[in-house]
Amino acid sequence: MFVLTTSYVAWYFEHHEINAVYPFDTTYMTPATAGEPRLSEMIFETDDGESLILWQAAAESGKPTVLYFSGNAGGLKERSDRFRQFLDQGFGVVAPAYRGSSGSTGAPNEMTLLSDARAVARASDTGTLVLYGESLGTAVAIRLAAEGIGEKLVLESPFTSIPDLILAQHPAETLDHLITQRWESHLYIGEVTQPLLVVHGDQDRLVPFAMGETIFGTAGSTDKELMKVTDKGHAGIWTDEVQAAIVAFLAGD
Repeated sequence: MFVLTTSYVAWYFEHHEINAVYPFDTTYMTPATAGEPRLSEMIFETDDGESLILWQAAAESGKPTVLYFSGNAGGLKERSDRFRQFLDQGFGVVAPAYRGSSGSTGAPNEMTLLSDARAVARASDTGTLVLYGESLGTAVAIRLAAEGIGEKLVLESPFTSIPDLILAQHPAETLDHLITQRWESHLYIGEVTQPLLVVHGDQDRLVPFAMGETIFGTAGSTDKELMKVTDKGHAGIWTDEVQAAIVAFLAGD
């Protein structure tokens, strides 16, 4: 999910931008405690000495592995049901917790989150790697896909950029000059050529559906699909219908 916290007046954003963009849950929990013992936990050491919590499980023979980039609300434990759905299909899972989330050390920012994501992708020695981005995670996944990483790409509630997102939510504020965490997906989505599935609720009040349409329309992929989830907002989008569509897309059906 993408949740921007508290007020967006200039003084707040100037002094609390990182907390506003990355209100991560620091709570540590093992996969088994979160309800999915098929996942194992490992510590991924970054080049600059931080330790990231990473949940993973190997794919069954011939099945893809999902490299999952979460939204900015909650942590890995809130995604255990999603991971269960992937595992039930025989898909592998690699789910890193961002710096400052779910027990990972370090402080998040755009540069370090991208560097960590690339490193995790390089270390994921699997036959078929597919990228899944959820809200904030769509910006991470788009950047990696634009660099040729991953054989397929799923984007759940993607946004064009943080400045666009803040302007859409708070049109009366003038904050562009204060924004350092820009995540300008609209500049990179044209370089994405992998098969693409975009899923977006048409009642999303945090990330407008129009942003999902823009990302979809701008994508360089020739094999792409936009799934409009009727009467759903930013939360609750992972319906049975959406799950079935994602599974079919990842499985190549």
